[in-house]
Amino acid sequence: MRAFLAAILMLPIAAPAVSETEQERADRCAAQTEIVSQAVEMRQKRRSEARTKKVILDATEEGLAPSVPLLVGFVYTLHRSDLKRDVSGSFLEQCNAYKQ
Repeated sequence: MRAFLAAILMLPIAAPAVSETEQERADRCAAQTEIVSQAVEMRQKRRSEARTKKVILDATEEGLAPSVPLLVGFVYTLHRSDLKRDVSGSFLEQCNAYKQ
């Protein structure tokens, strides 16, 4: 439940300031979900938050780069037991449901 709440609270920060079409939102949410997924995987491998941010930033397109620290930070606020749940799936669901 905390993961859902945190995701909802993070969306206004991570979302672009301009209106977007449903397709653009779906594309953005999919890309951000991939970032969350990578962060979860690296956290499960006990990588540091700083290293995770660097690795993901190096592999992320420039337009999504501002989202990386926020999304990785979100993952690192979760309890390790929460990582066993479908964090990425929950994030994607909440991201797609968010309306500006």
